[in-house]
Amino acid sequence: MLAAVSDHALSEATMGAYVAQEMATGALSAAQGALAQLLGMPDEGVAFVESATVALGTLLDVWPFGAEPSIGVVPSEWGPNLAAFSRRGLRIVELPVDDDGYVDLAGLERVLASSPPSAVHITQVASHRSLVQPVAAIAGVCHAAAVPLFVDAAQALGHVDTATGAAVVYATSRKWLTGPRGVGVLAVASAWFPGLRRVLEVLEPEAPEEPIGALLSSRESHVAGRIGLGHAAREHLSLGPPAVWQRLAAVGRATRQLLQDLDNWQVVGPVDDASAISALRPTAGQDVMAVRARLLGELGIVTTAQHVFRAPREMRGPTLRVSPHVDTTSDDLVRLRDALGSR
Repeated sequence: MLAAVSDHALSEATMGAYVAQEMATGALSAAQGALAQLLGMPDEGVAFVESATVALGTLLDVWPFGAEPSIGVVPSEWGPNLAAFSRRGLRIVELPVDDDGYVDLAGLERVLASSPPSAVHITQVASHRSLVQPVAAIAGVCHAAAVPLFVDAAQALGHVDTATGAAVVYATSRKWLTGPRGVGVLAVASAWFPGLRRVLEVLEPEAPEEPIGALLSSRESHVAGRIGLGHAAREHLSLGPPAVWQRLAAVGRATRQLLQDLDNWQVVGPVDDASAISALRPTAGQDVMAVRARLLGELGIVTTAQHVFRAPREMRGPTLRVSPHVDTTSDDLVRLRDALGSR
């Protein structure tokens, strides 16, 4: 992947950006195909943008919501997404969940039958704690009710199965696929192409009859990053995604099991969840920012100090996030446990 990104950057420097982009047509098509496979979407519905944030903004700009737009979310929704919904004038409808925060499928079915929102939006893997939503089952309920499901897969792509039957999936390159920064993907199922095309024709009357993915893609593009994302996606496919997902789930469970009886820290979320992400709530007044700085500065252990803005409908205070990847060892986890228990 690094070589592919570097080679394209060199081509831009020596031949010019537009010539280099033309020469990269095959690589970009391959990237689109790999992402389509991972997301369960048609190739022509895959768009390249700069980030998951840009993907959501693009989606909200072009989706035909109707006169009284609303969107269904769960309490664990990513805070910046909620802000984006508010900026677009979407009324928030909170969907029912169980005690652990998973969508209550029967409750969702009742909501969609009685007072359905314009769309349902689910963050498939929560950023702030262990929580993987049953998106394939949610998609089935939404499909039966003819309500589009949007899936934020920023923490899901490369982490869990993202081919779930949703209307829209969007993600970023730089997280679990470990691709380049500055690249994201927005993918739309073919059943929703006609409505989007009508909106796009109003916004851009002179737009050519290009595939939906091309129309939604950012025009001034980080082509080297897109090529890198494609390589990362193909590398993930070559490894066998189920094996990666199972390894990440095992690492996450092992982390929470090891840390759940620490003094002065409380594991947030279900221990047996399939997420590799874990979160710890301080119970003795610890300064999470200071703990994060000490772990990194003294021991080289990377964690994240999380604040309430990440999930303002659910979080009540700062937490420490641990996000081990597939190469994490049991010794690494013991070292973290010892460091957290030492002060």
